[in-house]
Amino acid sequence: MQSSESLSSSPPSSSPPESPPRSPRTPPLHPPIASPCAACKILRRRCVEQCVLAPYFPPSEPQKFITAHRVFGASNIIKLLQ
Repeated sequence: MQSSESLSSSPPSSSPPESPPRSPRTPPLHPPIASPCAACKILRRRCVEQCVLAPYFPPSEPQKFITAHRVFGASNIIKLLQ
């Protein structure tokens, strides 16, 4: 009986090794575009993967581009960002 107790008290030898803690995943520079950026939506143009406006005008915030477009104009914004 004592032998079964000693077996149960010892740690199991077939346990998987602990994985090192994961570092927070950093997003890629240009994440895959699920929907066109706010600028491309408003300008009614195709949003390409290398769109210079996408990092600054996400699809969830169209008012940012509307305001900037009224003040500077779309072509001037694109020239400034390039």
